[in-house]
Amino acid sequence: MKKLCALLLLALVSAALVGCNSSNKIAVVDGAKVFRESKPGQEAMNYLRDKSSELQAEAKAAQDKVQAKQTQENAAAFQEAVTKYQTTMGAEQQRVVGLLQDQFNKILEKYRKDNKVDVILAKDVVLSYDEASDITNKIIEEINKVSIDLKAPAEAPKADAKPADAAPADAKPADAAKADAPAAPAAPAAPAAPAKKP
Repeated sequence: MKKLCALLLLALVSAALVGCNSSNKIAVVDGAKVFRESKPGQEAMNYLRDKSSELQAEAKAAQDKVQAKQTQENAAAFQEAVTKYQTTMGAEQQRVVGLLQDQFNKILEKYRKDNKVDVILAKDVVLSYDEASDITNKIIEEINKVSIDLKAPAEAPKADAKPADAAPADAKPADAAKADAPAAPAAPAAPAAPAKKP
């Protein structure tokens, strides 16, 4: 019986050691370098720089009008230009980075499958690695083969929709006033029941 138990234990340990000997293939990539040095990344930076310059010129023109003639209309136009700059640039940066990130992820996944890599890690979170596992330059080569359309999609024409909260044309003035009045505050909630002691 002791020999049988010893043989079973030996078989289990051998199987465990065989499993430990199979190594996982791991790669690291420097995403910031890919975005900074790749052709699509550089095109994206140039696109955003040009868009920013265009919007800054609009804001500067509005600012010049305010300085030349300080009117509420000019001040409002300047504020509108500044707001447009901030919202448009924020949205464009998010959209363009999203386009680049999608391509980057697709290329990483294709590389991982084609090269039978188990895991690809971001270089900036890895404490130590062999330089042979750094695939950054290979990913840059692959992303350079891709063309990304950075132009913003054309905006759909805005329909002259009636606001939902507008009063109907045949409504009485009192009804319109009720429609514009703020909602009544909610009733206070009932106090919570005291906790039961065990």
